[in-house]
Amino acid sequence: MKRFERKAVVVTGAASGIGAACVRRLWEEGASVALADQDQSGIDKLVTELHDDVRIFGGKLDVSDAEQVQRFIVEAQQNLGKLHGLINCAGIKGVGNVLDCESENWKNVMSVNLDGTFLMCQAFARAVQHDETSRAIVNISSGAGIMGVPNRLPYVASKFAVSGITRTMGAELGPYGIRVNAIAPGMIRTPFTAYMFDDPEKAKRIRAAHAIGREGQPEEIAAVAAFLLSDDASFMTGAIVSVDGGQTACIPSI
Repeated sequence: MKRFERKAVVVTGAASGIGAACVRRLWEEGASVALADQDQSGIDKLVTELHDDVRIFGGKLDVSDAEQVQRFIVEAQQNLGKLHGLINCAGIKGVGNVLDCESENWKNVMSVNLDGTFLMCQAFARAVQHDETSRAIVNISSGAGIMGVPNRLPYVASKFAVSGITRTMGAELGPYGIRVNAIAPGMIRTPFTAYMFDDPEKAKRIRAAHAIGREGQPEEIAAVAAFLLSDDASFMTGAIVSVDGGQTACIPSI
């Protein structure tokens, strides 16, 4: 399939994991892609892998910095032309509970996971609001944006908020022809989560928490992200799509 020929998409958190998988999937389907990440070396490595000076543009970006976000969107337009899509994959983990979570930890997680998503959506929407073409945003929420997770309070808060602003922006931007949806992944095997599989017993519990008995792969999230960006999902907006192997489908029996 070449659903994204002559279309340009911005991907944050693009240096590794789900973000990198989204970049590869979109590029394979013909898209021009603007890669954004704090990890410049990771961006450079992926740009080199794709060896495409025409359809790939990469740059370092702190998504929590409004000025950097605005500048990146402008540079993406200058390099790739009219923008058609945005995938917000940038995120950090946040450990802590209500009793021990330090305010600095809370602010840091929210600034990247929530503020970064908001700022990217705002800058993208402002840039494309008057374009007469299909446009779409995909935010990466989490199963932790649907159900609570003990000792992950700041992360849970940020991902519930991402789910909430996705629904609201879907309503707000629909009249402009901009669709906004989110994916709520289960446990996906990425550099972000690899340490969780170091303990065989913990890995066993993680897999058992999913109805299909395994963790997911970044490419499985990228496939759904590509669908949501494409015209195949033209009647979808404000949706939170669980891609979690059945993790949030039911409460385990005891």
